[in-house]
Amino acid sequence: MFLLNGVDMERLLINGGKEQISVNVLPDICPICSVGVSPNFVTGFSFNDNGDVDLLFTCPKANCRKMFIASYRRDVMKGYHFLKSLLPRTPQAVDVVQEVAEISPQFAEIYNQAFQAEAYGLGEVAGVGFRKSLEYLIKDYCIAKNPDKEEDIKKRPIAQVIEAFVSNENVKQCSKRAIWLGNDETHYVRKWEGKDIKDLKLLIQITVNWIQQEVITRKLLEDMQ
Repeated sequence: MFLLNGVDMERLLINGGKEQISVNVLPDICPICSVGVSPNFVTGFSFNDNGDVDLLFTCPKANCRKMFIASYRRDVMKGYHFLKSLLPRTPQAVDVVQEVAEISPQFAEIYNQAFQAEAYGLGEVAGVGFRKSLEYLIKDYCIAKNPDKEEDIKKRPIAQVIEAFVSNENVKQCSKRAIWLGNDETHYVRKWEGKDIKDLKLLIQITVNWIQQEVITRKLLEDMQ
């Protein structure tokens, strides 16, 4: 490690050892196992006239040992390469609380797929996935509480289901607003300009938390008559 313009740098040999470059940082997380590491540098090659490079590393963790590529972009003015991206990236699955996963396994599956799409940088399709997961969650939740109304709940638009079948006011208000933002992810013109997918995910998580609390409370009261 050495200093360049006051910044810590690492020197690495690329192109079969014929060229030396300076990089501002080495990867400190394996994109495959998502564990903090000091990766092993294998080799590197420049791939365009701009001097950008791909560096090959291996994860040192015994239960991983996978190879991954760190792409660096050359900053001509500063005289070094800076880290741009790591590939392949393997998003970790999101843990959905048991009480909610039991009510709606499909919600857990769709929510995880949307989360992974977002991690891969596919934000435009991830929002649609989060919106779909929410509809499954609310309809399954309402069916669990009103099994005799299953067919009616399945056929109705989600906004009508919330109004007609969600009695828990916290679940109703949070899920209603989550649907508003979720609809923005599927429409050409956004209605809620000041909100984005982060707000949608937050409202979904709050809705999940309220449903979990309701399920746990009901079970405790039933067990302690």
